[in-house]
Amino acid sequence: MISTGIQYLDKITGGFKLGDNVVWGLSDGVSMNPFLKTFFEGNSDFTGRIIYISSNYSPATIFKKFAFLSDRNFILIDAFTHGKGNSDPIFLDFYEEDNSIDVHLVENPRDFDNFSAVMNGVERENRDGSFYIFDSLTGLYELWKDEKKVIDFFVFTCPKLYDLNTLAYWAFERDAHSREFVASITHITQIVFSLSSARSDFFNFMVEKMEGRPTIHDAEPYQFRFLGDNIVFEQDRGDEMVHIGEPLKELRKQRRITQAELASILGMTPGAVSQLENNITSPALQTLVQLSSVFNRPMEFFVGSGGATVDKGYRLFRMETGTALKQKDCEIQDMVIGDDFPFKLYLVTLPAESFLNGPIMLHKGSECVVLFEGELTVSVGDEELVLGPGDSLVLKTSFIESWKSSDRQCRFLYFLLL
Repeated sequence: MISTGIQYLDKITGGFKLGDNVVWGLSDGVSMNPFLKTFFEGNSDFTGRIIYISSNYSPATIFKKFAFLSDRNFILIDAFTHGKGNSDPIFLDFYEEDNSIDVHLVENPRDFDNFSAVMNGVERENRDGSFYIFDSLTGLYELWKDEKKVIDFFVFTCPKLYDLNTLAYWAFERDAHSREFVASITHITQIVFSLSSARSDFFNFMVEKMEGRPTIHDAEPYQFRFLGDNIVFEQDRGDEMVHIGEPLKELRKQRRITQAELASILGMTPGAVSQLENNITSPALQTLVQLSSVFNRPMEFFVGSGGATVDKGYRLFRMETGTALKQKDCEIQDMVIGDDFPFKLYLVTLPAESFLNGPIMLHKGSECVVLFEGELTVSVGDEELVLGPGDSLVLKTSFIESWKSSDRQCRFLYFLLL
């Protein structure tokens, strides 16, 4: 198994294997690039050749976006410069620079046969264990002005890369294509994921197809968010989850019924039952009631003495229960757990003499920073603001572009209003 780079994602998908073509259907401007970065961070020992086929970005942009690949065995197939770049001298200047980067410039990417010939040559030289990244099937469609040509290219290349024992990522913009296009791509490939916006700073991750894997994913999307450079799935809360997998599986087998049969009784999908039995998801209270009735067992049989809790009108979150994420320059701890609050609250610790560039978290609503330890200098627009203990900063439409601590560690509460 080849890790996706995300432990929870490995659990629900079973990871990748050589020969897989992984198609990413994108909506609402959500990118696959963070998942690409986590793949290589999670597979630091990956030594195969990486072939990036670009129709959307110039070579200079590629090497800025994917600087984390610069020290790897990297090849760029440039279908942008003479394609969308219209042979502009600004993009061609890249080739006048003295660099040791292995770049194949496609002379006429708008010509289907010319592009295919370049790819055939690259594929002959880069097979077993290589990683292919096609940044945009939609970009190829914009070059060739013909969905059928894009489908033909995919139908030919996808099985070829499978036989060559490689791994490949393919991305396309869902809203830019017909249903026939999506159906054709889905039919040929081994794996299909889709990404879209969900709510506030959350996004949807949908498993559309996993060929040759046990069916442990459901027809419902998984929700994730970005915490700094990390991708965090909401369902990945093992310490908070109620696990009923073992008793449920045992009772089902005693009854001699399949997951599909139990799913039919409960009014859910077989994948949802599989998730419960594999302790990937927690049961809703209504599901526990149904299971208690179906198997003639008290709910305590499934959840132990803890049972369902009564709403007391308040929630207490202990410091140690929050999820702490350590990044290069700071630590972010989730202080309020659950989706039934109008805000998110984090405790952020920034070591002495640290500097962070860009937002700590991607968020679309108002924010508030309350400093209680150290001195924090932040950049908002053209201004630098210095915060001391007890100071607070509320942002409605602006965002913090940089964060800098003094010679002491900084600790502050970071509120995100949903």
